Order: sequence, then C-alpha cells, then structure tokens
Amino acid sequence: MKIYHDGRTRSLRVVWMAEELGLDYQAIPVELGSAELVAVNPLGTLPAFVDGDVRMSESMAIVQYLAGRYGPTPIALEPEDPDYAAYLQFLWLGEASIAMPFTLRILNMFMAPEKLKGGWIEHYTQNAMPKRIQHVADRLAEHDYIVGNRFTAADISLFHALGAVELVGLENEVTPSIAAYRERIKSRPAFQRAVAK
Repeated sequence: MKIYHDGRTRSLRVVWMAEELGLDYQAIPVELGSAELVAVNPLGTLPAFVDGDVRMSESMAIVQYLAGRYGPTPIALEPEDPDYAAYLQFLWLGEASIAMPFTLRILNMFMAPEKLKGGWIEHYTQNAMPKRIQHVADRLAEHDYIVGNRFTAADISLFHALGAVELVGLENEVTPSIAAYRERIKSRPAFQRAVAK
C-alpha cells in the first residue's frame, strides 16, 4: 500500500486513517504536479493511493475504502448503528460543505491573479463559511466528537477541513467547543503519528 503524501494536503486524512487502522503502508513524499505523482494520479493532486491494483485520489473515498476493505473498525459505523445516518452526514460534510468554500477562499486569496481577486467568490465564502462553522460548533457543544461521544472517521474528515480556519481569516469563529475538540483530536496517537510522516 502506497500513499503519496504531503502533510499540508488532504493526503493527511489517508495517512491518519491508515494509522488508526494499524495498516502497513508506505508514505511517499511527493510534490503536487510532479511527474512521479502524475504517473500514479493523472490529475497531479494529492492524495494518490495505490493498494495492489486499486488506484484512488479522493481522500474521503479512500478513507471509506480503507474502512470497508480492512475493517470492521469501531471508527466506521455500520448501517445498523443508530448513529449511521449522522456518521455519513458528517463524514462527507467535512469535505463537501466545509472544505469546499475554504478551498475557494484559499484559491482566491493566494492563487488568483490580482485583478481577479475578490468578487463573487469572496462574497460567497465570507457568508457561507461562518454558518457552516457554527453548525459544527453547535453540534460539538453537545458532543465530544461530531458523531456523539465517540471518535469516528467523520472526525478525520471534519478536523482536516477545520484546519484552514485561521488561514482564511476566520479565527474569531473558533468557539470554545471547536477549540476543545481540536485539542482532543490532536492528542490521539494515530493523529500524532500521521502528522510526523
């Protein structure tokens, strides 16, 4: 199993999940767009994942694959679990609803040509992001983790997405419940091992 990796990217989710599951894998440091990466993932993006004949590049799809292929694991809920719907909701909310506007804002702030910065993207993200962060904060005010009081793969999705809060100028949106949640996550041994890769 090979995970092409840069800890600043979504590949951290995949390495972290592999650590949570205790899998034997190789983390391969690689630069975005490099020939080595494009040979595995034609998009030139991270993560890039190889498991035998399997090739994948969507971080949360890889996390879900690892849980299904190498589980069962208590951090990936099954359909009979009462929290299964909430688990799926937040498993994908981290990427689809939180990371998406953050990514747009980061691209607008740091990569757009000067004459194209701002505009509708800035307006959209300025309004969308605080609402989404508050939705998470409200949930975490009642629970230690995003799905009740147990750590799940949904936290891997969400925690990584929340990592950009300060980068996009929303540090004032970090409520006490989010701050406490982030510290709980950071204390996990598997997370610490993943960050060290």
